[in-house]
Amino acid sequence: MANRSAEEIADAVAYVCEHVDSLRTTLTSGPADGPRRLDELLTALRDEADPADHLEAVHRALRRARDALGVFGRNRDAPMATLAGVERDRPHEPVLLCPRASRPCARFAWPGRGEAPVCVVTGAHLRRTTLAP
Repeated sequence: MANRSAEEIADAVAYVCEHVDSLRTTLTSGPADGPRRLDELLTALRDEADPADHLEAVHRALRRARDALGVFGRNRDAPMATLAGVERDRPHEPVLLCPRASRPCARFAWPGRGEAPVCVVTGAHLRRTTLAP
């Protein structure tokens, strides 16, 4: 198992949450256990278990399915300390975040009209909060 940082894990979980359907499609053309690995990861996330080993398994399965980047090759840039469109003097900008209390992913969305988007892992709406400096 690779030694991944908490930020890498959170970014990878966010990527999985945002692309679960396309990942499943890719995994069906890869190793036979690929879709099962994804299901195990989603179960671990629902149970708020540590997803690191499951992410590694899905990452390896995606790589064998000819996805060159897997789940860890798409991590966000560290220089994005300030999100695009958010001014530094407006630290209380509303944002929607992962609803999981333990080990949340790095997914975020901007609030819009209507209900917040639903997390594919928990089935709960994304949690409304504000950005802090």
